[in-house]
Amino acid sequence: MIARLASLTLPLALAACASTGAGDVPRYLEQTPYRQTYPSPLAVAQALVGNYPETTEAGPTMQVSLAPDPADPARLVLVVKIEPVLDDSIAAEEWRAVLSQADDLSWRVVQLGLRRKCSRGPGNGEWGAQVCP
Repeated sequence: MIARLASLTLPLALAACASTGAGDVPRYLEQTPYRQTYPSPLAVAQALVGNYPETTEAGPTMQVSLAPDPADPARLVLVVKIEPVLDDSIAAEEWRAVLSQADDLSWRVVQLGLRRKCSRGPGNGEWGAQVCP
């Protein structure tokens, strides 16, 4: 009986261990990284958001963070969050780019992702890796 119970609970316990902490890692909709190089991480941020904000209407904000990549300290993780977005179906957007520095000191995007906070539909007001309805 105990052996049977152990054989039933062991896979569940292993699955729980394997997924512990996964909820803390945000999911991003993967994008194709740009092929060009940039003189600085801030130049990458500017390429991601273009001329945001185009107007001061609706009180636009932009948050930019830059930190070493926990998986590879030789790389940097750039996160740019903008809100509101001029598309009324999107409340906010967040870009995440992993940057690598070349020998000539230029920067290249090696991984790129986007997540959105939708203004309506399922998951309204929550961050997610989806296209907003």
